Amino acid sequence: MSANLPITSESDLGPESEALRFTLVEGDAWTRAQRAVRLYPRSGKDGIARRTIVFTLLAWLPLMLWALVNKRAFADTTSEPLMRHLEIHVRFLIALPVLIYGERVAKSVMKRLLPRFISSGVVPREKVPAFREVIAGVERLRDSTLPWVTIGTVILASMLIPEASQRLRELDWAREGNGLGIGGWWYLCVSRPLLQIFLLSWMWRIILITIFFRRVVKLGLEPVPSHPDGLGGLGFLELLPRAFVPLVFAMSCVQAAYAAHDVKWHGTRIASLQLQAGIFGVVALALCLVPLTVFIPLLKRARRKGLADYSDFTCHQERQIHRRWIETKNPAIAPAGGTPEPSAAAPSTALYNAVKAMRIIPCSRRTLMEVAALVALPILAVAALEIPVGELLGKVLKTVF
Repeated sequence: MSANLPITSESDLGPESEALRFTLVEGDAWTRAQRAVRLYPRSGKDGIARRTIVFTLLAWLPLMLWALVNKRAFADTTSEPLMRHLEIHVRFLIALPVLIYGERVAKSVMKRLLPRFISSGVVPREKVPAFREVIAGVERLRDSTLPWVTIGTVILASMLIPEASQRLRELDWAREGNGLGIGGWWYLCVSRPLLQIFLLSWMWRIILITIFFRRVVKLGLEPVPSHPDGLGGLGFLELLPRAFVPLVFAMSCVQAAYAAHDVKWHGTRIASLQLQAGIFGVVALALCLVPLTVFIPLLKRARRKGLADYSDFTCHQERQIHRRWIETKNPAIAPAGGTPEPSAAAPSTALYNAVKAMRIIPCSRRTLMEVAALVALPILAVAALEIPVGELLGKVLKTVF
């Protein structure tokens, strides 16, 4: 391919495109461990169905069986039966499968997003080799064991504080005298750590993609301030929050399940949970947007420089037009000398306005609304326990519109 031709698609990259197939999941220590026990098929597929079934049954089924055998499952056998603890069932029957499926979502988003750095021209062709080096460096970081040693240490530390663990309110159904039955210990040593592994692995992936973006920005990107996407050609970054939607939805489901238990069985009022829900919503949105914040300084500089450059260009054209068509008494006989027609000012004015409208945060309102809707959905379901659905929808619509 000629050096002066633009790269317009991933296929134009030829062999280089293979180096752009970076994912947040495949290759890390947790994935390698699952491959070692054949939870990933040998065909190279992600084994979503297999892993979901195995991990869900491993985390939830022993708890349910122990509760049934020991008559701790239903309300007529104990004051706080397992079936009342909605948060446990939501953790392992909804949140855990969503987190596992989210790996496929993240892989799909990265597959679509990464080549766009090249095909859009934001990464110049001469910097493509350096871009590939950045990817290779982040892959080595992804595949290192140190982050997973840290994750394992955090989980082990939470297990080695038995006094605090045994006081968890979701273990009321598993108490035997002053201690816990086998069901309670299974929850502490198997079920909860399993969910924690997936949650903390997602937190690590957010850190990882943030590191990747920081290194990409340091390459020296070339955004175009007048680009119609309003982000200098980086509009494709608006795809990224979708990679983390499964994480925030799973977290929202668990949070809502805890609230539902308190509202249903402990008389907690919805109004007292509003502040907590609001803080959680802000944190959830922040998790999706943190990696994108590294582009803010770049976009601010591009917009500031673009405003100056396009202002000078537009001013130059407008001045020429003014001199010929306004100051000259008879513009028909005035020497044109390359002076533009009045209509020629329209494109330059449009370009200046496009630069002026350029955003510095690479996330659209639509993306924010999509994420916020999925975060709010489980919380609204809890609110419906106390507030009539019609009245609740009315309040939501007033808030949004």
